[in-house]
Amino acid sequence: MKTILITSVPGHGHVNPTLAVVAELVRRGNKVIYYNSEDFRPPVERSGAEFRPYPVTEFSGADFSRYAQGSLVRVTILLFTVSLKLFPFILDEFEREKPDLVIYDSICLWGWCAARQLRLPTVASITTFVTEGLIALFSWREKLALVRDILPRIPALVRTKREFERLLGPDRPLPKPIFPCRGDLNIVYTARSLQPPTPFVDDSFRFVGPSITPRGGDFTVESPADQPLVYISLGTINNTDHDFYRACLRTLAGFPGRIVLSVGNAIDIADLGPIPDNFTVRNTVPQLAVLPRTAVFVTHGGMNSLHEALYYGVPMVFLPQQMEQSLNAKIAAGQGAGLILAMRAVRKNPGTLRAAIELVLADNRFKTAADALGAALRRTGGYVAAAEAIEGVGEVARNPSGPK
Repeated sequence: MKTILITSVPGHGHVNPTLAVVAELVRRGNKVIYYNSEDFRPPVERSGAEFRPYPVTEFSGADFSRYAQGSLVRVTILLFTVSLKLFPFILDEFEREKPDLVIYDSICLWGWCAARQLRLPTVASITTFVTEGLIALFSWREKLALVRDILPRIPALVRTKREFERLLGPDRPLPKPIFPCRGDLNIVYTARSLQPPTPFVDDSFRFVGPSITPRGGDFTVESPADQPLVYISLGTINNTDHDFYRACLRTLAGFPGRIVLSVGNAIDIADLGPIPDNFTVRNTVPQLAVLPRTAVFVTHGGMNSLHEALYYGVPMVFLPQQMEQSLNAKIAAGQGAGLILAMRAVRKNPGTLRAAIELVLADNRFKTAADALGAALRRTGGYVAAAEAIEGVGEVARNPSGPK
């Protein structure tokens, strides 16, 4: 039995892929202690791990989501800021618990630094595609938006980075590149065939696919066998677009199929107006119960949603809200599994969304591509393969400079 400590960030996209892995590690007899913000206690404890809350109360899921909305630089500044408090805390925890192994999310800088200082064996949990070296995949418009985002925030970015470097001391440099923070083993929740080529990926990377376990739910929807089910969801962060939801109701009213629309917990469904007969509108739905019955998934393109859809062979219409989601959409659409629409175009002409759904339904090549990618994901081994690889990491880190 090993004692395994996990440090993560309070985002569903970062936590959810780890839960089945944790449950499998616990099932194999390991002791797992999981650190995150208090609002992630319930799902972590359901996985069988012991939960430990971070002492930084301003680092909640809501805080992380707010910073993550459209600005990679703001997230980076937040990570340096909270690292000033979390690094001393997690270092004390590691020293007291004396773990056999540390798993940290690949943007968990405090976890990387503490494990490196104590020369502990490490595993990085990488819940996105490895983007290092992929700048060519972004359009000039996206690159310009990134520059505009970065420039006014450079002073804050430099200041918080220097503050954290002073805390670490001159003999403990940060990793280069800083993100993703790599470990002795790097677990990536996708298939190797989906990851775009980059020299950053070496033999320490293990592509295990999505952590999907069979899940039901009390969600039922009537849909005639000869009519498609279209599922629409903008995920857990950028999901408060009332105008988009109303446009869906108008444009897809009378569509020859059942539309399942998930609008998030922040939306009062009554505010959206009359609901057409062919719609089922809920604040949340059990996505893994809906996707196996879905013909087309209209999605923001988050990493979890993308891979859950592909796992079940569901083609997609992408409406990316952030650069990371745009990259995800380009990767999947580039392999034929969907179409990409700009949200600004849909707002200008909502009919383009219906046309895209109809095209994906009519052209079987989208379904064929999604099925092929789903087969590749299922062959990766998922959470069981991840747990096996994690248990194989050496008990003692031999590299005197610490993890990579």
